[in-house]
Amino acid sequence: MAFALGNTRLNVKKTGVTTSVPNNPKAKLMYYLSCICTALELDTSDSREIRKLRDYKNYWALSDDEVTQLLLLCVAISPDKLMNKVLFQSDAMCGDSTNEFYEITAVQNRMVVARSIVIGGQTKRVNKIMTFKMVWLRNNYLEPMQELAGELQRRQEAARTRRRDDGCVVM
Repeated sequence: MAFALGNTRLNVKKTGVTTSVPNNPKAKLMYYLSCICTALELDTSDSREIRKLRDYKNYWALSDDEVTQLLLLCVAISPDKLMNKVLFQSDAMCGDSTNEFYEITAVQNRMVVARSIVIGGQTKRVNKIMTFKMVWLRNNYLEPMQELAGELQRRQEAARTRRRDDGCVVM
């Protein structure tokens, strides 16, 4: 299929599938991670921990430590680091979806796609790109990151308060 984006002609093959993400900030952030892993094939040889962190349908099974790992990993692969390399904001290419995947071999002309990207000191090959609408980014990264970071901060503050309150005073 030929597609024009501005002056750019693309021969594209959509590879995305429709899914349902639970309305929970953990699930949404896990879905973001899953999308990035799909584009970069991050979990093909990596740990099963990444597979657990991207299993958004079982978001409720994450421990507090795993939620912290999820937050840190999502900061490491934040959209600003991947924009115009792996992630491309394009309402037109998303069609009726809020995001869509395309095989990387289909992208031509002006859209510059990185062949590889360094994440956590490891070079990962870019196999697909993902286009998205801003509503997708807000729903699946920006708002969940803000909410979960606030939750983590509140838990840490509560732990500090408990430690102070557990102190013993001798008179």
